[in-house]
Amino acid sequence: MSVATYEVGRAPGAPTRERVEVDPITMRVLGGAFHAIAKEMAGVLFRMSYSSIIRESEDLGAGIFDAQGRELCESDSTPMHIGSLPWYIRGFLDRLDGDIREGDVIVHNHPYLGASHSPDVAVAVPIFHEGELLGWAAVTAHVLDVGGSFPGINADAFDVYAESKLYNGLRWYREGELNVDVDRMIFDNVRTETMNRGDMNAMMAACQLGRDRMLRLFERYGTETVMSSAYGWMDYSEKMLRDQIAKIPDGEYQAPTAWLDDDARNRGVRLRVETKVIVEGDTITIDLTGSQAEVPTGYNVPFEGSLLVGAYYAIRTLLLDETTFPEHVPQNDGVFRPVEVVAPKGTIFNPNFPRACFSRFCQVQRVVDNTILALADQLPQQVTAGNSAGIHFCSYSGFVPETGEYWLYLEVNEGSYGGRYGKDAMDSVDNLMANTRNNPIEELDLRFPVRCDQYELRPEPAAPGKWRGGIGVIRRNRFLVDGTFSCEGDRQWDPPRGVFGGWDGLVASTHKNPGTPQQEYMEAKVTGIEFKAGEYIEFREPNAGGYGDPLERDPNMVREDVLDDFTTIELARDAYGVIFVDERSLEIDTSATESRRAEIRAARNGGPSGSLDDVFNRDAGKLIPSKSPSSEAGNQAFGMV
Repeated sequence: MSVATYEVGRAPGAPTRERVEVDPITMRVLGGAFHAIAKEMAGVLFRMSYSSIIRESEDLGAGIFDAQGRELCESDSTPMHIGSLPWYIRGFLDRLDGDIREGDVIVHNHPYLGASHSPDVAVAVPIFHEGELLGWAAVTAHVLDVGGSFPGINADAFDVYAESKLYNGLRWYREGELNVDVDRMIFDNVRTETMNRGDMNAMMAACQLGRDRMLRLFERYGTETVMSSAYGWMDYSEKMLRDQIAKIPDGEYQAPTAWLDDDARNRGVRLRVETKVIVEGDTITIDLTGSQAEVPTGYNVPFEGSLLVGAYYAIRTLLLDETTFPEHVPQNDGVFRPVEVVAPKGTIFNPNFPRACFSRFCQVQRVVDNTILALADQLPQQVTAGNSAGIHFCSYSGFVPETGEYWLYLEVNEGSYGGRYGKDAMDSVDNLMANTRNNPIEELDLRFPVRCDQYELRPEPAAPGKWRGGIGVIRRNRFLVDGTFSCEGDRQWDPPRGVFGGWDGLVASTHKNPGTPQQEYMEAKVTGIEFKAGEYIEFREPNAGGYGDPLERDPNMVREDVLDDFTTIELARDAYGVIFVDERSLEIDTSATESRRAEIRAARNGGPSGSLDDVFNRDAGKLIPSKSPSSEAGNQAFGMV
């Protein structure tokens, strides 16, 4: 099937299978069983995997789907993976023209046919019962290498063929038998054959387990009862989301224009992100009209597998948060139905084939962040201030002649969330829809010739607000052998925004060999940079925005923030208007504090509160120096002084 004839964004519509009536207790039991199956699939996958990006970070998704790809259930994993799986399935079903047989194992990663991006490889196993194709057990996970022009990450790819080998609905197994030629094609063309093979075998095992668990349900309850329950849960989830959307007044809500750093090649050319949220009755639309035209690098976004998923996540997390919403609403196809997305063809959010789209995560994060900001006035108790909404996703690599393979380490560096109603923000967390875990330092030390010299909260303070913003991490990693470094990152120029009078946050920064004569500033997106043994890289991830007027923060909380290094005495005075009798005891001078706060209010004259980035901006000379004994010892050992 040609990409040119594929109808992008075409969902299968409502299920047409005739349903039977299912009593509420059975439906609830089956709903719990669906979720348990998906969670068990994910558990098998990350426990059996070889690579740390799956085994430790859990950069994966697992679920059960009907024959047309409608989602029945998903694991508690990465939304970016699971929400994309329906599109993977529809993509390879078109490719295979419906020729599916029992025992087949399908591999797919084509970003113009449903995939989230090419390193997120999907493995799917059909579920046949009594000769009928009823659905799919499917997983995706980020594999270490997919045979592109650079190891691990390639933000500056020429086109989609340069970024990856494309697995377009490949039958890895045909009717239960290994397709040896396909197997060789998959694993002979990657730099990390052993790790990829281990990971993909784990993916297949997870799918086979999901298939077997569903077959038990069909045998115990009957096909019609199981499928009717699944479709009933979809309708329920759809209704619950539509009910919440209908509570928002109809209208168009525009987020502030956001700017991405660059496209990984054309430095200094900022990329525009426009986000409008349109509410009409019980339907919500995210409209990205006016956003940047597609770029000639890998910094474009697959429409189906990435952008749509980000939109689904943004609305779900705002309106049906699993922690705060009083009712249980399972994640399934029903949650997707009330959400529509507009992204004109030829923009970075809906590129033309064969544009590369390897590095798409930061752009989608900004759409989610913008959606939250756009709805702030309508949902003040459900939104956050501006989040870090970006990552520095990095690959460290080198060749091992003894094995004929590469060592390759993938790492996600944590940012922070914006302040929220009633609570200070979370520090050092993965970004919005990622939901991955960090790689333990012990994993790095044990398996790779890279050492972590420093890993802690960055020294710059949190963005002021009635509820302060979160703090990102500072991390320094040192090559112990010569190697290659690549990174897809962002947010080194446009800081997270404060809301309701909270301060804007602080941008990220990347430096090579900071604090040494060899210090260099690095852009957030680089590909194939050589590092010598002893050289190291430092990331400082964004501090997110504050929520609410800092002058409304309890002075005693400000004092605690000073004691805990979440803010400084200077910001206590200039942002929070809190004055201390002396800087040793930090006793609050109540009268002086009241006067100072009145003075700050008068000086604002209706203007914004402030920006942390204006105080500690991207200029390395204005960042707070960070002392690390391990880093200093490493510099001595490698003569970098």
